[in-house]
Amino acid sequence: MREFRLGFMCAFKAIGYLFSHTSLLRLALIPILINIVLFLGLLWVLSAKFGYLMGLLITKPENWYWLMGYYFLAATAFLVLLTIGTFLLCLIGNLLSSPFHEWITEKVKILEKGPSTSQKFSFRALGAEIKRILITQHKKLGLLLILEIMILLFLLIPGIGAFLSGFFTLFLLAFQFLDFPLEVERLPFRAQCHFVRRHWMACLGFGLAMSCLLVIPIINLFILPIGTIGAALLYYRL
Repeated sequence: MREFRLGFMCAFKAIGYLFSHTSLLRLALIPILINIVLFLGLLWVLSAKFGYLMGLLITKPENWYWLMGYYFLAATAFLVLLTIGTFLLCLIGNLLSSPFHEWITEKVKILEKGPSTSQKFSFRALGAEIKRILITQHKKLGLLLILEIMILLFLLIPGIGAFLSGFFTLFLLAFQFLDFPLEVERLPFRAQCHFVRRHWMACLGFGLAMSCLLVIPIINLFILPIGTIGAALLYYRL
């Protein structure tokens, strides 16, 4: 449970870490703006199409004594759609902001471990690094696709299916942010998988904390740099 607690707390420690280092705030400005634009777009889509989506699920009752149940169902559906939409925006935002997230991770590494010695440039080293990135990303995309299919299949299992689906969703959320420190360290795919398997409790705690932050107003606008900093803190403290 120590690693689970560490993973959970690193996500919240990242909030103070972000606002106490102006260099991180400057790097996080573009990801924050991207996230705000995406989030406002999500709210606009929900406000414009939510009534239509509710109409597909249930017809608004005419009797007043059914209205309370209808509005409760509508509020629950809105929160579920908002959570799922925010999670998807997190994936899209990570892709759009990935260069800034790598710089943020490098900065956190320096703050946590001190400046590292830079290696001399060579075309041989560059070629080897490009090859490593292509192989790693190809395998990683395949793994993520398998996990996403498993999440959908688990939903078909009565009872325990929702629990298993939620478990892998938290794991997937943690993995997308841990991708940045793992790539900054230039680890091959096998080593990355070994790290995640060895510290799966920490990943689960981090994913749970990030899912909590995703539904907190205002904080979720800063979720991309917070998740990046939290994942870097988790990796380097482990």
